[in-house]
Amino acid sequence: MEFLNESLTVFADLINNAILLFGLGFIYAATNYNQSTKTKSYAILFGVLIGFMTILIMINSWKFSDKLIFDTRSVLLVVTGLFFGPITTGVAALIAFIYRLSLGGIGVYAGLLTIVSTSTLGLLWPKLRRIFPPMKPIYEYLLLGFIAHVLTVIGFLSIPWPTAFEVISYTAIPYLTFYPLLTAFLAMIVHNQKERVNAQHRIKEQQLLLQASIDATKAMEVFALDLNYCYLSFNEYHEYSMRKYYGVKIKTGDNFLELIIHPAMRARIKECLDAALQGEFKTNISMVETESEKYLEEQYSPILDDRGFVMGVTVFSQDISERKKYEQSILYLSYRDPLTNLHNRRYYTAELHRLDKPQSYPLSIVIADINGLKIMNDAFGHDAGDLLLCTIADELIQVFKNESHIARIGGDEFVILMPNTDKEHAEKYINSAKKNIEAKVLHGMSLSVSFGLSVSEGELPIENSVKHAEDDMYAHKLFEISSHRNETIKTILKTLHEKNPREEKHSERVSKICVNIGQALKMRDEDIKMLKVISNLHDIGKIAIDDAILNKPGKLDEKEWEQIKRHPEIGYRILATSPEYADIAQDILSHHERFDGRGYPRGLSGEEIPLRARIISVADAYDAMVSERPYRKPLTHQEAIDEIIKNTGSQFDPVIAQTFINLFAQQKEVIA
Repeated sequence: MEFLNESLTVFADLINNAILLFGLGFIYAATNYNQSTKTKSYAILFGVLIGFMTILIMINSWKFSDKLIFDTRSVLLVVTGLFFGPITTGVAALIAFIYRLSLGGIGVYAGLLTIVSTSTLGLLWPKLRRIFPPMKPIYEYLLLGFIAHVLTVIGFLSIPWPTAFEVISYTAIPYLTFYPLLTAFLAMIVHNQKERVNAQHRIKEQQLLLQASIDATKAMEVFALDLNYCYLSFNEYHEYSMRKYYGVKIKTGDNFLELIIHPAMRARIKECLDAALQGEFKTNISMVETESEKYLEEQYSPILDDRGFVMGVTVFSQDISERKKYEQSILYLSYRDPLTNLHNRRYYTAELHRLDKPQSYPLSIVIADINGLKIMNDAFGHDAGDLLLCTIADELIQVFKNESHIARIGGDEFVILMPNTDKEHAEKYINSAKKNIEAKVLHGMSLSVSFGLSVSEGELPIENSVKHAEDDMYAHKLFEISSHRNETIKTILKTLHEKNPREEKHSERVSKICVNIGQALKMRDEDIKMLKVISNLHDIGKIAIDDAILNKPGKLDEKEWEQIKRHPEIGYRILATSPEYADIAQDILSHHERFDGRGYPRGLSGEEIPLRARIISVADAYDAMVSERPYRKPLTHQEAIDEIIKNTGSQFDPVIAQTFINLFAQQKEVIA
């Protein structure tokens, strides 16, 4: 009987504790307290409230003996840690810790461990839960409660033995059954409240967003009409627009269509409204009939009642004129070559297939390819090459007239599409363009373009006609490009000599020295003739060097010297484009290499340097030393000979240098 009374007392204490616990839960549920939206001061204040609730729970505890009390503080603190964050939990746990410490007794350490372990578990639970499989919240909170009270029971081991054994025997069943249930129920109360608060917050946000999109926008008209096109509602911007453009102050019940005066506009809008009233969602981009270059994007959406029947239509209308202009400008740029302002390959591909129709036949396809663009770039710079491209583009526009059918489809390639034009008329246009272009001169160079022609009548795929035009162009190019390249190289050399007469005299003197060395080395007549050509062309790359650098009266700075050192490579690129000069291009590239490998541009050494380049190196150096320069006086013949002797084996090939010395050392005058 005594055991039964004691058990009933314990149960009553537990119920009393639980009532206090759930009282706090219901107080929380009755408010809209949202920890995530509050400041630190609110978090501290709420922690104090929970801390004092913990004290109240401990005052109304289940007493095992004096100073050995058991209560539901573990439930309250683990739930606090889970839902209210470190500040609130820390404050509550600290208050509970201080109060329990003040009570003392043999259970003080167990009580303090309970406070620390359950608070910490609650805070860490969002990370710890990841080790368990997904589960419903109620089961998750039961698991949390069970783990929390396993830790609590383990903490009872800090009670002196054998009292600890008695306590664990006495408390294990309620702590591992009833307390996890209390934890789960309290956690669900807080969980549901947080869900309710969050849902209210989301609804409020959505309402604000909807209100903002309807009333606050200054760029979109929103209005709803019933089955008879009468207003159900509208936003302020639509009201403003109707007053501005139609001079009417609208109100609910007015017939919208009757306010639209322009017949074509009214018909267009009615068609869209009727489609929406039939259940269709319709989006339409239209140019406004009453204003040029004004575009509206309109969306018509049916309004359905709870039975699914259409009861009206909502209209969203936005002025997209600026966006449309931007899109058109982007589209224009995407189809244009930025240099020549002609159409580009993308446009040409689309236009070719658009014109590949019977109404365009005969469709003449003209391919035009510039001869000498690379030489122009190498000799005079890319600005000159760009000018060449623009000059050719302008001439094509002048002759072929219809700019919309001319496109630049590659670096130096153009195409002209000529619908309803037979071969005879197309050839007349080509001949006229060729004549006009070849009459043009740029940097002393005559311009040249190779043309190809094919006429499509629709019998074969259009790609075949394009291929035939390309083949025709390449056939013409074989005959035209060789002579044009040679003429171009001669023109470049002539231009260089006209700009800098000193270079012409220098090349002539170097040529004479090279011929003498070649003969002394018993080279073949063929190689001696080649030497003569190379010596005349060895400085052709200087055409691309700024005159101010070439004629600078003082010493060159580092940047200017780097520019000068580019001329062998430029000369190589100019000459390598022509088959007639391809053999000597390597000699031009290498004529400033040194025998010891410290020359430029590639740092070749010894016999890696072509023989003819080694001969030019000696001749070029000698003439440079004995010639007057803007920045220094010439050396005497003997001083130059001494320099060559000094640099034999380092700068100069020893055999060639010795041959030169044997030929000229005894002469008293500078070679003329």
